[in-house]
Amino acid sequence: TSGAVEIAGVPLAERPEDAKRLMGYISDEPHPYDRLTGREFLMTVAALYGVDGGERARRVEQELERFNLAAWGDELSESYSHGMKQKLMIASALVHRPAVLVADEPMVGLDPASAARLRELFRSLAAEGRTVLLATHILDIAERLCDRIGIVSDGRLRAEGTLDELRVRTRLPGGSLEGVFLAVTAPAVS
Repeated sequence: TSGAVEIAGVPLAERPEDAKRLMGYISDEPHPYDRLTGREFLMTVAALYGVDGGERARRVEQELERFNLAAWGDELSESYSHGMKQKLMIASALVHRPAVLVADEPMVGLDPASAARLRELFRSLAAEGRTVLLATHILDIAERLCDRIGIVSDGRLRAEGTLDELRVRTRLPGGSLEGVFLAVTAPAVS
């Protein structure tokens, strides 16, 4: 209801295009342009983010390889499975090397090996100093991956902090994130 948004120090209200260039977004519903090949889609996204021609082609190939899509790079994305489309969308969110990555249930539709690679990728991005904001209902993933956790219930932020801080707040030392979540979101007893 109040405040200002900055993306990596860039004020969104004053410089929206600059701020948005610093971000990547992964949706839980993959919707690439079906009439483009995977390679064409990534080239288009990279161009929209201002990645130069030679660098653009190099990054596109790198992302296709990273997500095991190189053999499918020249196929229309409409022929991709759900998991392949999701990997293409993840690659599109990373092709411009964003400072901030927003991921909404990014593992939906991924096979176990791809989900494991994505978790490792998130860890490496964070280690490089990038921000990864992960929205998920899979609390085990949040517990294993996240440095800080925000618990949202009924559209409100109910608690925020490290898992240890949340455990102290809920008096559940050593408790799981699920236990902490249930304690934070339980209705008050009169």
